[in-house]
Amino acid sequence: MLHGLPGTHLSHGRSATSYNRRRASNACLVCRSRKTKCDNQRPRCGFCVSNGGNCRYVDSDPSQLDRSTLTILERISQLESSLINHIDSKLEDRAFSPTNEQFPGEPRDLHDYAYQTQGHIVTSRPYESPTTGSVDWRSPAVSGIVQNNPGTPVVVPSDDAPPSAEVLLRASEMSIESILKWPIFPEAAPHLVATLEIPLIEVVDRPRPNNIRQQSSALPDLSPDTINCLVQNFLNNNHIKNPVLDVKALWADAREFAESGPQWDARSCLLLLVCAISTLSAPLTDELSPGVSKQQERLLTAEAYFLASQRRIGMLCHENSFIGAQCSFLSAVYLLSTLRILAAWKCFVQAGSQCLAWLTSQGRMTRDNKLKANISFGGDMLWQQNENERAHHIEESLYWSCLKSEMFHLRLPGSGLGEVDYPHLYPSPPQDVPDIYDHTSPSSASSRSFSNPEQTHVDRQNLQLAWYFYLAEIAMKRKLNNLLVWRYDNRSEGELLDQKSKDLRLQRSVVEFERQNEDWYHMLPAQMKFPQDSNVPSNDILRLILRGHMNDIRDFVRFPALEEVLALNPHALLRSFSPVQLQLTRECLQIAVESIEANRESFFHRHQGTWLMARTCTRSSLILLAMALRCQAEAQSTGVMAIELEEMMLPSRWRKVVEQTVEVLKYWSDESNDLARLNDLLRDLLHTYDS
Repeated sequence: MLHGLPGTHLSHGRSATSYNRRRASNACLVCRSRKTKCDNQRPRCGFCVSNGGNCRYVDSDPSQLDRSTLTILERISQLESSLINHIDSKLEDRAFSPTNEQFPGEPRDLHDYAYQTQGHIVTSRPYESPTTGSVDWRSPAVSGIVQNNPGTPVVVPSDDAPPSAEVLLRASEMSIESILKWPIFPEAAPHLVATLEIPLIEVVDRPRPNNIRQQSSALPDLSPDTINCLVQNFLNNNHIKNPVLDVKALWADAREFAESGPQWDARSCLLLLVCAISTLSAPLTDELSPGVSKQQERLLTAEAYFLASQRRIGMLCHENSFIGAQCSFLSAVYLLSTLRILAAWKCFVQAGSQCLAWLTSQGRMTRDNKLKANISFGGDMLWQQNENERAHHIEESLYWSCLKSEMFHLRLPGSGLGEVDYPHLYPSPPQDVPDIYDHTSPSSASSRSFSNPEQTHVDRQNLQLAWYFYLAEIAMKRKLNNLLVWRYDNRSEGELLDQKSKDLRLQRSVVEFERQNEDWYHMLPAQMKFPQDSNVPSNDILRLILRGHMNDIRDFVRFPALEEVLALNPHALLRSFSPVQLQLTRECLQIAVESIEANRESFFHRHQGTWLMARTCTRSSLILLAMALRCQAEAQSTGVMAIELEEMMLPSRWRKVVEQTVEVLKYWSDESNDLARLNDLLRDLLHTYDS
């Protein structure tokens, strides 16, 4: 049986020993993060009414949580609420208090620390970060100057709802397809015009011959030892990223599958999908070199498992069942791992729709439907949950996994999951993994292969990692959503400002989101902390993903300056732009280099994010090439040396990382028509630049 799912029976007794219950403060999240007294008025407290705070209460009893969970939740609440109160200079808990005292050597006004240009050449860059060569926006000196200049303060939204479809459509101007339409590319390479204008959906829909997709009716190895290894590998390398299954139920299904063989039912479909994904999966450090992720025997075996699962998925697509949503989601993960993009999008939409239908029909899509649980003694981050609470936890996890997997890159409609209100602030902590290695069980001989104390300990560790990663990724996802809403919901306001006011507004947003990034990073648990130096490998897929999310924020918040220089005014001389625009453009180009370098260790790693990784590197390379081509064009029209302009604007390593991107695109091009096209485009643009 699928234990822990709605309609099944699973009982857990309360832990014999638990923390003494204390009456917890019922302050709203804003007052709690500020550590100030809250008057507890509903629906909004007095402070939030007077200051415009996003007043929200968490009604579950925190005395039931362990200390480590409380710490994480409190820190994340602080991070979210700081989107409101960091900018307001009147709040008491600002990171620094502006003073009239000038630090030794510090500038007296905004333009003193921005790039100073003499003709076309940058001659000084005060307040540079020692690692990136850009302004250190987090320093009290710089942020104090920006925040205390006159003008309208930046108001960063803090909302639980995802960005609207209109905001996402506007944000697509940062996509590869929009960047390829910048004037610099067709002007520099007119022979590529037809290729540049092909919509992505037409490219990914074209079939590409690949010998891993051959049809086979034969099932691969289904021995108990094989199933045991595949399930454990799945938990180690996949479930930690998307914990959408009940671990105990999965082991029970694996044991039954080994004893009875595959059936024509939902449980066999689910387990075959687990086997398919697991066959493709390896730790990041095992696929640092080309070839391992393309072993044909491994790919063919995975495909055989997948085809067997699809023969059983049948009516699951049409009935309102939770396991149907799980199977659709895992199908999408497999398809995306094998770079079948359009098919993966269909399955993600199906999974999101099924998840939405199930949660709505069960009354879960309301804020009042909170989960409660009791923590076991010892504070080891694991909950003892009853049947309903365990089911709710899995539902929440699938909800968040579907939500963050929506593929808006194709500019096709999603499942609608993002259009509804979030049911909970964050997913509940993971459920306990009971030790199902029972020596007294009549079937202990057969179960011994599927559960043992050491294995249960590993499963517990994996669940804890998944919980840490989920919290960190969701916090970053919400920050990215706030950035998109700030940028594209209020775009008309920014367009009415003069250039000086635009620069100040953009600087303030950079200061704010850099500070948010710094807060988020320092709040990460030790297991999730990654090297901030892009040349230092993370050696872990979870840390690599989180580092990529932080680079996305840094890139997107500076993108308006880059867009102004490369897209909106591509024929204006560089010296005609404001120092702030040039500064932020150069920083955006530096981040593009760092983004490619940070992804280098995953170039040959097959996983759910392989296609997105390759496109992220391609986008960064196109931005770098656009600036290089622009410098060449300006040099030809003005007589200035192109190398001088490139040294002013481009990082020294830009050519090297573009060539590395070509390498990774070539590696995956036999499986993806989209990546094959991008590989050809980059090679042609590099040739155009060289000639």
